[in-house]
Amino acid sequence: MADTARAPSVSPRQALAVVAGGVGGLLLQSATITAFLGAPYVALVTNWGRYAVAIALVALFAALWRALPRAQAVAASIVAGAVVPSLLSRFVFGSGAPWHLLLLFGAVFAVFALACWRLALRVR
Repeated sequence: MADTARAPSVSPRQALAVVAGGVGGLLLQSATITAFLGAPYVALVTNWGRYAVAIALVALFAALWRALPRAQAVAASIVAGAVVPSLLSRFVFGSGAPWHLLLLFGAVFAVFALACWRLALRVR
């Protein structure tokens, strides 16, 4: 039999940290969108598709963190966390907001989600 490499397992604590980062980033991003554009906060935070995207992005942050040196992982996470939601907002969800606002809101998400995720990993 061939020896197959196994992917490292994810602990429940790590999985919870990913969820915490995604949810935390999404809640702050939603508040920012509400403050800037007047969009209804409740409508933003009850859209379950946004949670799926947010959690998937923080899982990407975790993968980048394992694969890259710290400074590159932070930069790649912030860029991915700003660009991916902006592209999804424009081309999948049909947002008509200007690109600079989409990228700003994505960057708010990325920075706060990354901070929440890293903080949640350190909580014991």
